[in-house]
Amino acid sequence: MAWGISNFENDSAQEWVEELVEKGKATAIAKEIDTFLKNFKPSETDMMTCCYFLAAAEIVAAVKDDPADDIPENVEDWIKENKLKTDEALVKKAIDGLNKITRGSELKEMYEGSHLYDDWMDVQKDLLTRLKRG
Repeated sequence: MAWGISNFENDSAQEWVEELVEKGKATAIAKEIDTFLKNFKPSETDMMTCCYFLAAAEIVAAVKDDPADDIPENVEDWIKENKLKTDEALVKKAIDGLNKITRGSELKEMYEGSHLYDDWMDVQKDLLTRLKRG
């Protein structure tokens, strides 16, 4: 099982991204974000669901031309092939979901119990900055 601090550095996100790139439509990103926001409950939303959301939020930042340093090349290609454009409403939803995860979630709790917490939070702060920029 792969697990690290990056939002693309875990099995759940990697599987979600692979499926998106192989057969997903651009609407899958908005659907993932909307479904997450609709169903999020701090004590009930599992780590895997949070990881999917964070990968989707990273793609939103990449569409804004502010990708993570470690964005997979196939994701960058997929964004270009699908000619994705910035959607400010989706950006605001991505920010909202990111704030929910970092305020209280199973994923945050998992990192809080490890030596990786501060680094993980730095990654999330960077994502928030990239989403808000421009």
